Amino acid sequence: MISCQSAFFLAFLCLMTSCAFAQEQAVADSLERVYFEKPHSDLEKLKLLNNLSFHEMKDLRKGLKYADELIRLSQLLKNDSYLRAGYFLKGNKERSLGRLDHALNLYFKSAEIARRLKQPSAEGEAYGAIADVYSIAKNHKNSVEYYLKAIQVLRKSTDSISLASVLSNTGDEYFNAGAYDSALVYFNQAKRIFDQVNYLTGKGYSLGNIGMVYAQTGKISKAERNINEAIRILEKTQDYYPICDYLLGMAEVYVSKGNKQVARAYILKSVNLAEKYRLTEQVSKASLKMSVLSEQMGDTGSAFAYYKKHIASRDRLNNISSVQKMGDLRTNFEVSQKQAEVNMLTQQKRNQKYLTISLGVILGLTVLVIGVLIKNNQLRKRAYTSLNAQKIETETQKAKAEAALRDLQVTQKQLIHSAKMASLGELSAGIAHEIQNPLNFVNNFSELNVELLNDLKDELIRQLEPSAQVEAGIILNDLANNLRRITDHGKRADAIVKGMLQHSRAGGGRKQATDINALANEYLVLTYQGMKLKDKNFTARYLTNFDQNIGKLDVNPQDLGSVLLNLYNNAFFAVKEKKERLGGSFEPLVVVTTRKRPGQVEISIKDNGFGIPQELHEKIFQPFFTTKPPGQGTGLGLSLSYDIIMVHGGEIKLNTQQGEFAEFIIQLPVET
Repeated sequence: MISCQSAFFLAFLCLMTSCAFAQEQAVADSLERVYFEKPHSDLEKLKLLNNLSFHEMKDLRKGLKYADELIRLSQLLKNDSYLRAGYFLKGNKERSLGRLDHALNLYFKSAEIARRLKQPSAEGEAYGAIADVYSIAKNHKNSVEYYLKAIQVLRKSTDSISLASVLSNTGDEYFNAGAYDSALVYFNQAKRIFDQVNYLTGKGYSLGNIGMVYAQTGKISKAERNINEAIRILEKTQDYYPICDYLLGMAEVYVSKGNKQVARAYILKSVNLAEKYRLTEQVSKASLKMSVLSEQMGDTGSAFAYYKKHIASRDRLNNISSVQKMGDLRTNFEVSQKQAEVNMLTQQKRNQKYLTISLGVILGLTVLVIGVLIKNNQLRKRAYTSLNAQKIETETQKAKAEAALRDLQVTQKQLIHSAKMASLGELSAGIAHEIQNPLNFVNNFSELNVELLNDLKDELIRQLEPSAQVEAGIILNDLANNLRRITDHGKRADAIVKGMLQHSRAGGGRKQATDINALANEYLVLTYQGMKLKDKNFTARYLTNFDQNIGKLDVNPQDLGSVLLNLYNNAFFAVKEKKERLGGSFEPLVVVTTRKRPGQVEISIKDNGFGIPQELHEKIFQPFFTTKPPGQGTGLGLSLSYDIIMVHGGEIKLNTQQGEFAEFIIQLPVET
């Protein structure tokens, strides 16, 4: 039982937690005083330890200690909810300290407890953290997989902040992979949510990330404005981890301006912050930047010192993979290369000094230096040969293990996905059937009633007095018009039900080797013939430009065919609409092109319709959003297509000019 004093304390603690969106060190300091001032009940201790570990930013090891105590007390009290929180918070601290293998294990434990407790917000948060660890470990495939899994789970919850955080991290992953368009989409989605809930830290992250995209795409003024605002916000909340990244982003901006001195100051500030708060990953990145910039500025001593610091931090960070077995050898080898270069420069300076003494001394030193260099070179070659052989063997074994693991994960994922989609398909079919019957009843009887009213109209009006005939005609016409509207909206609802059913079936099949050119051509002809059946007056010209070197690609032909059908329908609808407006002076044209690119295959569908306005670019892939007139589109086609291509590991890009054309480009990865 909780005393009155304890109840008041818990109420204060809950109020404080709900009002504080972000981690703040000042809160941690206040809570620490409260925790040690007097004894507390077990529930109060759990709440205090949870908040202490969450808000402790300056001393990560102290935050780790609080998390350990929270786990111990939760296990003792058998409180799974706080045990899940303890695992998650400890994982955060371990990750910040660079112990990624420990963090990953803790996040998996947290996710499993959240799933068992049916807490989608906590489960999605844990999946997002797992994806973060894979991202740091440069495992892009696993990182994207868990980010999308986290987004899927969090969309079912009411935790908008966690959803926005995962969207932001997903954008960061695409940013690191060079997919800047996709990164900007996810960053903007996150920022809108953070702005809605007035989450200051999240807003700072979003502004900084957007600024980094602008910096990479050459929009320097926008980059500088966004990054400076992000740093200002995050310094208030004492959240130094992202500040280190954004300081490096500002350094890149000033390097592009040619001002290396200011860039060096930004990098130095990032290094100092990272070292002060023991942020291992940030120390590694900032030290490498400083080494490269120092070498460009001619400061070889600083370049070498910071390169050593980068190597040491990087190897501490990479202990999650089997590459760590070679970490010490690789580090010593790389440092020895730098040391040999420095020794060579030093020896050359000594030789120049000895030139003033005597020709004999110079000759002797020259012979000595040459002998030393030859010996060092021979030793280095032998060490490199041995190290390279070990590296090749290790990488071969690693590649085999990773390939086997990938095959197993793909098979497991396909089996689970197939079972889920089969169950969902049965449920959707039942729902569609139950809704379809009353819709058919409404549509059929409303059309029949229109015909009956038309038959009744003339006979009924003739039997009325002349003074009442006009009013009766107006009423009957209104009834007929109302019935037609009921029919139109019934058909609209019917189309939406069918679209939702198709959406639930997406991705249900298995991948198989498919001739992309043949598939694209088959659905193009099928779509055009379907348009002709709907409108006998419709005519348009379509061209194909297929790259014959593409061959076959492992895809789900039914799902990819559904994507092509949607895009073809949109293209033919666009040129049909423009033809109806402009008349005979306009010639409708749809061009389908396939191209083989390095590591991927592209399918382009381009029409010469009116294009898509700039303000709608970010909305076109959202469910139920459509640019077609009412009754002519469900808004599910592009959303379905986007999900299907993402499941295939690809992207859909839009290239358009309003009033001139619209082009959708499908990019599919080529698995080797």
